Amino acid sequence: MSKILIFDFDGTLADTLSYSVNYAYEFNRKRKLLSKEKINFEEFRKMGLYDFVATLGIRKRDLFWFLFQIQRKMHKELKNISTFKGLPGILEELSSRNIKMGIATSNSKRNVLKFLEKNNLNYFDFIYSTVNYLGKDKLLKKAIKKCKANKDDVIYIGDEIRDINAARSSGVKIASVAWGYNLESVLSSNNPDYIIYQPKDLLKLLD
Repeated sequence: MSKILIFDFDGTLADTLSYSVNYAYEFNRKRKLLSKEKINFEEFRKMGLYDFVATLGIRKRDLFWFLFQIQRKMHKELKNISTFKGLPGILEELSSRNIKMGIATSNSKRNVLKFLEKNNLNYFDFIYSTVNYLGKDKLLKKAIKKCKANKDDVIYIGDEIRDINAARSSGVKIASVAWGYNLESVLSSNNPDYIIYQPKDLLKLLD
């Protein structure tokens, strides 16, 4: 059976890192959580999401509100958010080979749809989203079940440590992209099944 590729959204399909960094700066400034000298986003990129939030000084009870605000404000800024160089052509190639592709994300579905339309990336067969940032494994399991896929045929593609953990918990392979939030060195140390250094490497997943 053909492979089924399920993509994360932020940092994998959409280049939202600079937007998220700018919002984190703004949030930090308003809340006066850390001095500017203590903010080092290259160091933060070595961390998982929850360590990053804790280091920024955001309390757990404020986490969902913080991430919800990012999504809400992002909807207004999507016109300024692009995809990654070389990725549209590869997605078109995968689609031409009749590869089933979907998206499983903790961003909102309306943001994803608006982004796909703006960037002419209408190659995806399904989109599943969740407001539960702690439940990406459950979302991925739901996506697998809904598309009636054999887990051996599914590869999840993401840019974070939590994507690796979600794929493992769901019993599917994980391909980590090197162009997103977590640094390639951090992703490699968590032993994903594949490291994708550039979009054309996605074609190797079909071998």
